Amino acid sequence: MGSQSEQRGGSARGPGLGLVVEGITKSFGSGRDRALAIADLSVEVPRGRFATVIGPSGCGKSTLLKVVAGLAEADAGTISLFGDAPEQARANKRLGYVPQRPALLPWRTVLENVRFPFQVNRRAGTLATRRPEEVLTSVGLGEVLGRRPHELSGGMQQRVAIARAFAFEPSLLVMDEPFSALDELTRESLRHQLLALWEADQKTVLFVTHSVTEAVVLSDLVIVMSGPPGRVHSVVPVELPRPRGATLEGSEEVQELERVVRRELSAAVAAGEQAQ
Repeated sequence: MGSQSEQRGGSARGPGLGLVVEGITKSFGSGRDRALAIADLSVEVPRGRFATVIGPSGCGKSTLLKVVAGLAEADAGTISLFGDAPEQARANKRLGYVPQRPALLPWRTVLENVRFPFQVNRRAGTLATRRPEEVLTSVGLGEVLGRRPHELSGGMQQRVAIARAFAFEPSLLVMDEPFSALDELTRESLRHQLLALWEADQKTVLFVTHSVTEAVVLSDLVIVMSGPPGRVHSVVPVELPRPRGATLEGSEEVQELERVVRRELSAAVAAGEQAQ
């Protein structure tokens, strides 16, 4: 396999920018208790690309996602989503968010949970090209549409949350370690189901993980963060062919990319230690 080039800093340029983050700074607390979580962070994700954020614990990965998703306000810097300000993108329901936990409504069935965003935003329902039943069936949940969350395993609950986000058809899908609480076998299965869902319409995705293999197999680019405070250490392009099947994992090409990402992670940890 040819050598993979790492881009230093935050540039991940490509045709048709989707997400542009410029000079974002975010802190928590005030005065002597102020803790800087992200410092002057910039990164770009082209439209229709799958970008994964990886880095040492405490480097601000989840904070970055929350700022992009509008769940936290940055102290400084700007964010552009497909040319729109975040407020406009959020008002137009162009953002989808999948948290670490499924966050399902316990009194609603599987199908009702996936339909819920369309009841809140009826305009989105008229624009959707796939019915919720179709999306649920594509992730193997077609036989449990009438069950409630407590009747499902953890992996099935997370599949409902992912199906809900894709059915809503946001322009940008933000996913904060959605597989972190699952066992490895379930995690691997969901990884391939997520790939199949994504490859059907190729939404722009910003995904956080601690798994190097997951980052490589899913992504078009891997954003390596250092910190605290959080900064983009490098961006590793993943030039593997799509669609990507289960046989890809363990291949020589994936192993070589994993070595590249691990090398960048080691350098990011060292950079973070020097910055403290």
